[in-house]
Amino acid sequence: MNTIIIPTIALFASASFAGVTPFTETFESGANGWLQGSFSAPTHVASGAMDGSAYISSSADLNSAGPFGLTIFRGQDDFDASGDAFVGNYLASGINQISFDFRHNAGQDLGIALRVATSFNFPAFAVELPAAIGSDEWTTLSFDLSFFNPLLTIEGAPTPQAFNEIMEAIGNIQVSADRPDGLTTPLVVDFDLDNVRITPTPSTLALLSIGGLGMTRRRR
Repeated sequence: MNTIIIPTIALFASASFAGVTPFTETFESGANGWLQGSFSAPTHVASGAMDGSAYISSSADLNSAGPFGLTIFRGQDDFDASGDAFVGNYLASGINQISFDFRHNAGQDLGIALRVATSFNFPAFAVELPAAIGSDEWTTLSFDLSFFNPLLTIEGAPTPQAFNEIMEAIGNIQVSADRPDGLTTPLVVDFDLDNVRITPTPSTLALLSIGGLGMTRRRR
């Protein structure tokens, strides 16, 4: 098993914002509103994920990918993905990491990215990984939702204000795959997804705990 984790520098919002709760989508009961990139339903597989549990699978031809890759999975507010457990204000709860278990069978390494957007699908930002992902092996991929992450690109003005506006109103989570260099013929690939998680990093949890303790002391 491989794990790719990007270092995180946390940003925080005012306590007045309503936050979201850390959550993991296991797909044990079905696709739960998640879709393939084509907006069709993914295949639900009852067992065989990294931990032996259920997962969802999509299929796509990477020869049709554009310059920004091809969307292969969608967890979107307008389709009530995971009961909208991923929808809300990530800054308020210190949520600064999205991770998931992932596998593909392209027969070559692929670049995988995450796009995070508001419920209107814009504004948004994309987060790349530092290395391509190998074929035919489950891997845990982690994406750092930090303005200071050099692998994060904001679609629009690259300012902290623009970043915060997205993080305070996240509605859509989209996974994409890059077209391999030199590909000129169809390459239909199966992609597998499981255990999509939104979490604070340990350092964020510690700082949030200290902040909560301080507020408790002030109330006393």
